[in-house]
Amino acid sequence: MATNLRISLTILSIGFAVEGCAEVYSLLTAGAFLPGTSVIFLLPALVTLLGLLFILIGKHEWDETHQHRVHRANSVFAASLAAGVFAFVELALLALYPSIGAPWWAELLFGGLVAGFVLGTFVTYALLVFHLVHVPTKGALVAAMVWALLVSIFIAVTLSADLPSILGLISARSLSFEALVAPIDYLLSFLFLSYFLLLAAYLDAHLTVARGLPRKARPRAPPVNPSAPS
Repeated sequence: MATNLRISLTILSIGFAVEGCAEVYSLLTAGAFLPGTSVIFLLPALVTLLGLLFILIGKHEWDETHQHRVHRANSVFAASLAAGVFAFVELALLALYPSIGAPWWAELLFGGLVAGFVLGTFVTYALLVFHLVHVPTKGALVAAMVWALLVSIFIAVTLSADLPSILGLISARSLSFEALVAPIDYLLSFLFLSYFLLLAAYLDAHLTVARGLPRKARPRAPPVNPSAPS
């Protein structure tokens, strides 16, 4: 009965709920909930990793029901991870070769890669369950993606402008990133809406899986002619 699907959907739903509540708290406390200041900050990431782990464990269940969508979601997720890695690689290269400085194309590339990493994870979650939910819930998923896109654009613009400051702190071997992290954390707080919309969609998908996933249509057996010789 698609046990691993139900476990992964449940774990990811819990992750969305925790992350959404954490972002609301961060928004209401004006950035008091910064990365590294509380162990609770790590909980959503750990829950999300557990959910993805069960998706991998139950990969055969996903493949049997919606193989193409899973492959597409995997491709988007891999691309988002690659964007995050390339952002760190670019930052490392610019720090190792300070003569390059922070030209406009480097700022644009850095902001775009980070935005792609943030947005890609939300698109991955939406692709996994888009066909398992009802039409109104599909609209909620689209709204979650649009909101995540808008927040990602603001994050990209902010980080692009902060790239020279980040490189300056790295060059000075300073760990005083609080002034740079606070605005990003504030922008990330607005993702609470996307998380709660994803939570609603995953609860809908969970009900669909619990009722039984639609099976592929099987060819009907030819009618038996009673007058035919046995």
